[in-house]
Amino acid sequence: MSLHGGEWRIHASAVDESKVIAEALSWLSGGESEIIVHKENSTLGAPMQTISVKMKGKQALLSLGMLEKESLRIILENGLDERIDDDKFLHIRLSLGRLVQGIGVLSMNKDDPVAKGKFKLEVYSGQEPIDVAEKLLGLLIDE
Repeated sequence: MSLHGGEWRIHASAVDESKVIAEALSWLSGGESEIIVHKENSTLGAPMQTISVKMKGKQALLSLGMLEKESLRIILENGLDERIDDDKFLHIRLSLGRLVQGIGVLSMNKDDPVAKGKFKLEVYSGQEPIDVAEKLLGLLIDE
């Protein structure tokens, strides 16, 4: 059970503490991947930043393992149908407020700022993406 790779992405306004957010992403990704800060303007013209990190297979798996066990359980209990897309990516949203405190927990409020995670499941012929994700999350919970 593994992942091909993963990515965390955070959209922040110009007034958000990009250094603190970048440090949180570095912690979440294991500190080995480059944190990218892309400055741009929103559709309405306001300055904003996209802060992201891309990880290869093992790093992506370690990053998922940084999430609180309870959050992993909630993902499983709520079902994975809406979290896995047609391209076999598992999507997760973490609370940004908790992440900058060094705690990886799911965002339960759709209005809160989030870190968006996207993880490419390693799915082979004859396997179902949901089954692969369930086994993977189960292993992370049991660690």
